[in-house]
Amino acid sequence: MRFRYDPTAEQRARLQAQLTRLQQPTAVLEVLRSAVPADAEATDAVCTVQKARSDRFVLRVQVRSNGVGQRAYALKVYSDDFGRQVWAHCRTLAEHYPSNHDGLCLASHYIPRERMLIFPWVDGVCLSKLDDDRKPELLQRAARLTATLHRLGIVPDQPTTAEMLVAEARARYERLHHCWPETSQIIEPLLATLEGALSLLDPADPAPVHGDLAAGQFLWAGERLVLLDLDMFGYTDPAYDVGHLLAQLERRCLCHPALMAHADHWVACFRDAYLAEMPQVSPSNVAFYRGLTLVWKIYNVCRRQPAEWRRLVPQFALRARAALDELVSPALTK
Repeated sequence: MRFRYDPTAEQRARLQAQLTRLQQPTAVLEVLRSAVPADAEATDAVCTVQKARSDRFVLRVQVRSNGVGQRAYALKVYSDDFGRQVWAHCRTLAEHYPSNHDGLCLASHYIPRERMLIFPWVDGVCLSKLDDDRKPELLQRAARLTATLHRLGIVPDQPTTAEMLVAEARARYERLHHCWPETSQIIEPLLATLEGALSLLDPADPAPVHGDLAAGQFLWAGERLVLLDLDMFGYTDPAYDVGHLLAQLERRCLCHPALMAHADHWVACFRDAYLAEMPQVSPSNVAFYRGLTLVWKIYNVCRRQPAEWRRLVPQFALRARAALDELVSPALTK
């Protein structure tokens, strides 16, 4: 599971130059023609930047032939060769994941010289932005899709232990402390609780996980629910994925107070549907990883919403504490 990659200055410059080049129709068509036979006759392309970060970017490309017919792709380009590992994982998933109504969006091609994965573009609405009456049922479907992933008999990576995940939380805190030292009195006790709670976790067999599971990774395409973005794939306690998604649901509600009335219901919809599919997964481990993720997200809040950290960080801490308290609660069903 790759938590963070900090590209070199040379890699950043190369990636930026590549982003500029691939926004030109002639350049992107040349790349697509070399990999996708169906686009050998394509004559035009429209490129739109979807995401650009220091270590990767995503382009949406629509291709046409003489102004008629069009296909759309997502091109994901990395600053290093990590895309090769994601490509290998996609090929393994394609062999093992059942072909059914809901499913995964997997890369169809990899171009090593460009460090580029090519995906079919899927039009739809992110589940994180769908806040109407459809959400509870779609969260239940997302839970079943997640359970299917966790049941696959594959080993995509070296195991990631709970200790490694808590160590990552402390590393994020150390980075945060330099810029927001006032958060220390809030976060340090939570980290101490996380480290002490490691001995309370139930034994768990590792499973293939998404690694960055959130409602925002599910796309509702009108009839199908599709899971995207497998960059953080790993092999660990499946409770990690579940706790991560539940914390992300809470995070969205905390950042948008009008949604807070729905938070507990949405959390229960996903958690209960998942545990019905995977009763062997420990509810107390789910609570632990939910708390861990909320502590992680304090780092994100301070970086991305610095004007709101004084309001949000204490609320995140309260929700994290409540989740960790479940770990030792006798009322928690195991």
